[in-house]
Amino acid sequence: MSSNPTQHSGWGNTGHNPITGSESRRLGFGGKYHSAVAIATTETGSFTGYGAFMLGASANSAATKIFVGGGTTIAGSEFTVGTIYDITPSKVQSTGGTIYVLKRQQ
Repeated sequence: MSSNPTQHSGWGNTGHNPITGSESRRLGFGGKYHSAVAIATTETGSFTGYGAFMLGASANSAATKIFVGGGTTIAGSEFTVGTIYDITPSKVQSTGGTIYVLKRQQ
């Protein structure tokens, strides 16, 4: 066994490669959420990893529906515009405004 198993000469970045890549790639995204999808119609695509939503202007009508993972459907009129709700949607249906589905930071 070698007397220097780290294979470099010291700890002051001597012998190390320089740090490269974007900050978000190296450290991860900051905050609780990192991506969003804007939905202006019915969207049935996969929301795997998406753990919250927010209603935009005019999306808080009774005709807007949030289909919650697990089987419940909630009308958009039950939510306040501009508030982020930590509820996992399986499908969203907007009838006049935009719904933002947010991807949760892991």
